[in-house]
Amino acid sequence: QTAAVSDVVTKALAFKALLTTSQQSTLQLTYTTALARKWSNLPCGTSCRNGIQLGTNLSSAQYDAAMAIIQSALSSSSNNGSDEYHQMNLAEAYLHANGGGSGYDSTLRWMAFLNTPTDTGAWMLQFGGHHYAANIAFNHGHVVGATPFFMGLEPKTFTFNSVAYDPLGDEREAFRAMLASLSSSDLGTAQITGTSFSDCVMIPGETNGGASSFPAIGAVGVSCGTLSTAQQNLVLAAIQLYTDDIDSSTGYTQMAVYTGEIAQTYISYVGSATQGSASTFLVSQGDYVRISGPHVWIEFSCQGGVVIQGQIHYHTVWRDRTHDYGVDLTGDAIDGSAATGISEVSASKQLNVYPNPSASTVSMALPHQASNAIVSVTDLNGRTVYSDNAFSGDKVSIDVRSFAGGQYFLYVRDNGNFYSGKFVKQ
Repeated sequence: QTAAVSDVVTKALAFKALLTTSQQSTLQLTYTTALARKWSNLPCGTSCRNGIQLGTNLSSAQYDAAMAIIQSALSSSSNNGSDEYHQMNLAEAYLHANGGGSGYDSTLRWMAFLNTPTDTGAWMLQFGGHHYAANIAFNHGHVVGATPFFMGLEPKTFTFNSVAYDPLGDEREAFRAMLASLSSSDLGTAQITGTSFSDCVMIPGETNGGASSFPAIGAVGVSCGTLSTAQQNLVLAAIQLYTDDIDSSTGYTQMAVYTGEIAQTYISYVGSATQGSASTFLVSQGDYVRISGPHVWIEFSCQGGVVIQGQIHYHTVWRDRTHDYGVDLTGDAIDGSAATGISEVSASKQLNVYPNPSASTVSMALPHQASNAIVSVTDLNGRTVYSDNAFSGDKVSIDVRSFAGGQYFLYVRDNGNFYSGKFVKQ
C-alpha cells in the first residue's frame, strides 16, 4: 500500500507546485475535525466544501495534474473509480445543458488537501462537488480512511454526445439481485416499515442534516448470518462495487474485512416489490436499501427529480464505522499494519470470466490456489443456478450448457477472500 500512497503524494505535490501562492493557500488547509466534515452532495459551491475549483480556475496543465491525483487515488477498473468519477462529471454537464443552468456543470468540482501531502505524516485528500464526494485519509504512507464516500446521479441514465451512460447501473442491479434472492419471509424481516427515507441517513457532511452517529447494527433488517452462502455472496457483490472504487490495495483489504464480517451484517430496504423479481426493486421515489455491519455501512436511495422532473435519481453513500475520516488521521491503517510496517494484502476483487459470452464452458483464473472454497453462480434475479462448497485449485471452470440464455454472476469465497465476475450465456 505504501507504493500506492507514495504515488498519490507525488502527484499531489506536483499539482501543488504548479499553483500560485494564492491558489496553494486555497487548496491546502490545516486539518481540523470541522474541515474534514465540510463536504456535501449539494450544488452549493465553496460554501459547503473546501479547496480550489478544478474547472475554469485552472490552466490545462494544472487541471491535468489534478486529474492525475484522482486517477491515482481511485481504481482504474471499468465503471468504477476514476471511470465512474468521469461519468458523474458528464452527468453534471448533461444537467447544465438540460435545464440545470449555472448551478450544475462538470467544471464545478473542487479539491482540497488537509495538511501537506506526505508519506511520512498525516493528511487528507478531498475532491468532488454536486453528487460526488471523496474523503481519503493517509498516515505514514498508509490509507487510514477511504470514507465517507458519496455518489449521486441525475438522471439515472443519460445520453451525452451520442454516448449512453449508466454509471450507477451496476450498483442498482447488484442491490436488486440481492433483494430478489430473499424468501418472502426474509423480505418481510428486511423491510423497514413505519417510516420513510427522503435521503440516505449518513448523508454527506453531517452538517447537511444527516446523522452524526450510525444507527445500531441490526436495528432493522435481516441478518446475513441466516442467509445461504449464495445469498451472502450477492450482498458481498454489492459491497464490492464500493470497495472497487478506491485504489486496489485499499479496496482489497477493506473487502476482506467486510467478507469476514458477513454473518454479522444486516440488509434492509424500503419499497413495494415482488419476491424473486429484481426489476421491481428500487423503482420509485422513496425506495431505499441499506447494508449495515460491524464496519461497513452502505445506503442507496431513490430521490425525486430536481432538474429532470418526473423521474427518480440516485443517492448512495459508503461509510465505515471504524475508519471514517481515518478517525481524524490517527486510526489504524486499513491494511491492518502498524504505521511503520506493511502486512500482506488479502485479495478480494472482480475477475474476468472467459470466454464471454459462452455457450458451453466458462472459467475464472484465481490469483492463488484455493482450498475448500465456495463457488456459486446466480442469475439476475438472485437465484442460485450452480454451487460447489468444496472447490480446490487456481482455476474455476463451469459447464453452462444447461443454463438459460442471459447474464450470470460467478462468485468464489476462499478463507476471507472474495472474487466475483459476470458472464453471458448464449
